[in-house]
Amino acid sequence: MDCQKKKVKIVVPVYTETLSGRNEKSLRQTVDILRRYPITLLAPEGLDVTALQREFSIEEVTRVSREWLGQNGIKGYNHMMLSREFYEMFADYEYILICQTDAWIFRDELEQWCDAGYDYVAAPWPKRPIYDKPFIRHWLKLRRLLFKSDKRILRQQGFNQVGNGGLSLRHVDAFIKACDNHADVIEIFKHKQGILYNEDWFWSIIPRELNYPPFEVALGFSFDIRPWMCYELSGGKLPFGCHGWFKKRNIGFWKPIIEG
Repeated sequence: MDCQKKKVKIVVPVYTETLSGRNEKSLRQTVDILRRYPITLLAPEGLDVTALQREFSIEEVTRVSREWLGQNGIKGYNHMMLSREFYEMFADYEYILICQTDAWIFRDELEQWCDAGYDYVAAPWPKRPIYDKPFIRHWLKLRRLLFKSDKRILRQQGFNQVGNGGLSLRHVDAFIKACDNHADVIEIFKHKQGILYNEDWFWSIIPRELNYPPFEVALGFSFDIRPWMCYELSGGKLPFGCHGWFKKRNIGFWKPIIEG
């Protein structure tokens, strides 16, 4: 009989030997709020992260190839996050929390999210109201029919889906199985370019056997794009965390809240 799995590990991808500015501030917040959980720096082979370990009191480092992390940019990262081998590295855990250094954690609700039993939890991508206008809605339907034969990914497939992978909770066994079940589609994603073929788009729209939270529930986990809309839809409540908070499109909303 297998030993009982541990609950969750926090995985922080890093590409550089040191962090500065808002990346440093964000990781410090993550470590401070989620200090009771195991945390590992995910780093490419050969990168000296001893300064980061010392600064943030993180003992563990998980090494991956430079092709996966750093050398090939977003393409390599996408390949990594779509690989069975990556999730097998954490097979002794039920969940991993991917927490990039542009994510901000507001409070410790991680255990509750693990106990909720979802397979993938992430910031949902809210649909703008303009897409509910009759003309636009009919155009989107027509577009879907026009491109159905070549099976291309359309942006509208992401409307209200869950969601952005930069701060995301992933059920390890479910992801390993999905990598096997959808190996053919994964190969297509690996050879395509553009945001619609990023790894989180795959996890959001392809393996529908996964247990996803409803859009309204996922708003309690994280915001990414359109934080103003997410805040309104959530009834004025901040989520467990957010991703991309200091991106140009988001900083106007988050600056008074985080840097007040």
